[in-house]
Amino acid sequence: MCAANCEVRCAETCLMQAELDIRLPAGARVAVAMSGGVDSSTVAALLVEAGFEVIGLTARLYDVDSADLETVRRAGTCCAPDDARDARSVSRKLGIRHYVLDEREAFAAAVTSKFIDDWRNARTPNPCVECNRTLKFERLTEHARTLGAAALATGHYARLGADDAGRPLLRRAIDQSKDQAYFLYPLRPEVASFVRFPLGTMSKAEVRAHARRLGVAVADKPESMDICFTAGRTPAQYVGEHGAAVSGHIVDVNGTRLAKHANLAKFTVGQRKGLGIATAASTEPRRFVLDKRADGTVVVGPRELLQVHALRIQDYSSVVGDSLTVGQRVTVQVRHRGTPVAAEVTNVMVDCVEIAVLSALEGAARGQSAVLWHDGRVLGGGIIADVRSAGSERLRNAAARAPGAA
Repeated sequence: MCAANCEVRCAETCLMQAELDIRLPAGARVAVAMSGGVDSSTVAALLVEAGFEVIGLTARLYDVDSADLETVRRAGTCCAPDDARDARSVSRKLGIRHYVLDEREAFAAAVTSKFIDDWRNARTPNPCVECNRTLKFERLTEHARTLGAAALATGHYARLGADDAGRPLLRRAIDQSKDQAYFLYPLRPEVASFVRFPLGTMSKAEVRAHARRLGVAVADKPESMDICFTAGRTPAQYVGEHGAAVSGHIVDVNGTRLAKHANLAKFTVGQRKGLGIATAASTEPRRFVLDKRADGTVVVGPRELLQVHALRIQDYSSVVGDSLTVGQRVTVQVRHRGTPVAAEVTNVMVDCVEIAVLSALEGAARGQSAVLWHDGRVLGGGIIADVRSAGSERLRNAAARAPGAA
């Protein structure tokens, strides 16, 4: 019984001693980007407990139609009107100043409009990256500095420090099931030096436990949706409702028409299910989306043609502030849950990088983010502008014969 009680007391003590990755003297003024969810709310509560002067900043990014309100609440959101109210309520309980920043116009221009335009033009966008790039760090950092803050802390799961040379060191979170380092490559060095991720060394379970211990009202709030502003809709539904659906034909690698489709946003490279193609026989090889074109053409074919040989990465942004060099060995990751694979830099231009993929990488789509790593740190990343795959020549020939071009 004594041993059991000791274990309980030890666990409680460890819980009280949160290892905050903040690197600031006690009493410093810290702005916290508060989305209204449990993660950022817990960051604010832990910093208050640790003796920092905390200011809450909430960016209101979009509105929610009344018809969608219950769906959004059930699924979880961030940065909607209800979330701003939650952030304000948590701030009031903590006794900290709280500001709501109206960023709806900027969000519509930089994120939602681009999201629609990308799907309409045969790209596969990642709106979370664009939001981080333009709003959640650049603009919030400006506001935080205006308010005299020494740093901007967020609820992201990643580790961000500095190496021996003083360059930003962005690594995965300890809880790799929640890791968000992939989405954070747009951080510029001067912004990265101002930002803190206090939750990088904690698990989600530990964060919720801290939230309950500190009386944070949103301790059990559901996780936010992958795409918050679509209110539970699929990309295809959202694009269609905004009048941007592009119809076309599904063709095989020889250009043979297999079916019609009503919305290009239903498809992305590597997709197997939901293609709407009748299978002639059970022995017929499974078809995957190999490519899609802005004219509405979707090309399908065997899985082996998804193998990627090279990528051209546009709008490359370096977290560390160093330029890549031709011949440099890196690893590349093209999806949030994707495994980084070996690659080599083959060309470096002003804002564009070309890499050869040296090991198995199956399926990459224009518009996706390609993040480059080395020794467990994020070097930088950008948007995939072109893909050279095992089926490139056949795909080009198919596109030339495709009905959308005929």
